[in-house]
Amino acid sequence: MSVSSLRYCLDGRWLSPGEPAFASSSSLVSSGEGWFETLRVESGRPMFLRQHLERLSGSVSQFHGTDQAKCALRAAERGLDAMSSTLSEYPTGRLRLIVARDLARVDHDTGGWQALGEWSEHLSSAASLEYGLDVIIASSAHPGLGSLGKSVSYHWSLVARQEALARGASEALLVRDGQIMEGATGAIAWRSKGRWFVHESSDVLKSVTLDALRRAGLPLESGSLPVSALDPDSPGRVEGLMLISALRLAMAIRSCDGRTVPTDVAEAARWRRALLELHAKEIP
Repeated sequence: MSVSSLRYCLDGRWLSPGEPAFASSSSLVSSGEGWFETLRVESGRPMFLRQHLERLSGSVSQFHGTDQAKCALRAAERGLDAMSSTLSEYPTGRLRLIVARDLARVDHDTGGWQALGEWSEHLSSAASLEYGLDVIIASSAHPGLGSLGKSVSYHWSLVARQEALARGASEALLVRDGQIMEGATGAIAWRSKGRWFVHESSDVLKSVTLDALRRAGLPLESGSLPVSALDPDSPGRVEGLMLISALRLAMAIRSCDGRTVPTDVAEAARWRRALLELHAKEIP
């Protein structure tokens, strides 16, 4: 995966290169408190936007209550409206929405909530599409999902992915108590005895893309994946492994820590087609 140069839009205004975004009075700057969603843009519109915004407002609501969540959602929607005319400039785009509260700007209409849109082209690696991904088991354990949810666990994900890149892989798997919880940038699905499973628990943020796959008709069951299932000599070895994410949609995994994993790039392509077809059919 690669992205072109990033552009930023804060509260409907495109920022100049190098121009600061959030002020020092913003909770994002003062305490690191903020919430975000990353979306793939196809055919000029974000994929599964309603579900992403629901997850965003739900996360804010857990910490600030429903009234503030509504203000944060309105800020995100204002940002999307301001950026809408640019969303068709790339065949496939990467859009990240970040919302945070600036206590120096609190008023009745906005509650002090601001939204920053980060916009770029998205390009998936041709080699990863054709052959699959190389992954590692991260040396740091999965952190769970704390009160700030994705905003905090994101730091662990960044460190894990940097470790993967340093070791010549493109993704890291996060493990807790001997179980693979998720990837650094998405959910993990695995095939066992001809059936596909995913890990779902309160320690992992619900995946919008996983939900979309189920809406598209793919049977994905809940289960648990021990690290030992990736061992080539394990009697319960997985029959396939897949990364599910908002940007890459579905990517087959071909190796973990240098050991080959049964790979099905044709199945990954089928999942991606199902998601793109669902996006084309769903009403914006």
